[in-house]
Amino acid sequence: MTRLSVRDYLELLLLSAIWGSSFLFLRIASPILGPVFLIEMRVLSGFLVLFPVCLFMGKHHEALQHWKMIFAVSLTNMAIPFCFFAYAALDTSAGLLSILNATVPFFTAIIA
Repeated sequence: MTRLSVRDYLELLLLSAIWGSSFLFLRIASPILGPVFLIEMRVLSGFLVLFPVCLFMGKHHEALQHWKMIFAVSLTNMAIPFCFFAYAALDTSAGLLSILNATVPFFTAIIA
C-alpha cells in the first residue's frame, strides 16, 4: 500500500475546502439570484470550461454525435439535483446541505 505524503494530505484538504465552499456560496447566492438562475449559470459555466477542452482533445465529433444522450445525462445527473440543492439552500444551512450531499453515494448504492 502506498503511503500518502504531506502534499497528498494538503491536496485533499484543498479539494475538501473547494468542494465544501460551493454549499456556502449556494446558501448565500440562492436567496439573492434565485435558485434556477443560479443553477443555470453554474451549469453554463461548467459547459463553457469543458467544451473548449473537448474541442482541444478532438472529442467534439463524439459529443455532437451523442448530444441527446449527453443532454439527458447532464440534466438528470447535474442540473436537476443542483436545482434541488439550490431550493433547499433557501431554508437550510450550508453544513446540512454538505452532509446531505455526502449521503448521495449511499443512496446510489441502495437504489442500484
